[in-house]
Amino acid sequence: MRKLDTILFDLDGTLINTNEIIIRSFISSFKRHFPNLFLSREKIMTFIGPTLHETYGSYTDDPLLVEELIASYREFYVEYEVGNFEIYPQVEEVVKELYELGYNLGIVTSKFKIAAWPSFTFYGLEKYFSVFVALDDVKNPKPNKEPIITALSRFPSYNKAIMIGDNQGDIMAGKNAKIYSAGVEWCLKGKDHLMEVTPDFMLKDMKDIYRIIKLIDEE
Repeated sequence: MRKLDTILFDLDGTLINTNEIIIRSFISSFKRHFPNLFLSREKIMTFIGPTLHETYGSYTDDPLLVEELIASYREFYVEYEVGNFEIYPQVEEVVKELYELGYNLGIVTSKFKIAAWPSFTFYGLEKYFSVFVALDDVKNPKPNKEPIITALSRFPSYNKAIMIGDNQGDIMAGKNAKIYSAGVEWCLKGKDHLMEVTPDFMLKDMKDIYRIIKLIDEE
């Protein structure tokens, strides 16, 4: 008997590899506004996951400068986005099969929809997801439970749900919403980084989701 019927995914770094264009966009914006500030690649990698306001807000108390930094980030991202992202292996195949099997599928991203939508639709993933929750839709982003609760509220019904992502915030959001959580081993920050927040499961690859579904259904 199917118990898990709803699967929520983060987008960037989970289904689509946008890591390099994100890193390059951060480098560009900091170089423009803080030319004397050195940031290592490892430090910039920590910016992936939190919102842009959270990241830039840790470098200045000036709200106008934060908006300027975000604007320059987006300017670079939009200009160079096409050709600098790719779908992860097995994603389209697995998502399509889950859709055909009747699972509720949703995206929960910390990006604004206008920024997240191009790479999402480039591969036609919108055909399979009935729910898409972006930063526009909530007041409190992940790791707060609000994005998860918002996504779940948009399905006609659900029994058990899981949140799958590549950042600690994805795992914590699932935990805070009291649903299952899973990390992906292909995350840029590494498996050990996700294990620090003890996800319920870890996916070795996209097809590993079937093993997790079986484990939950057999509980």
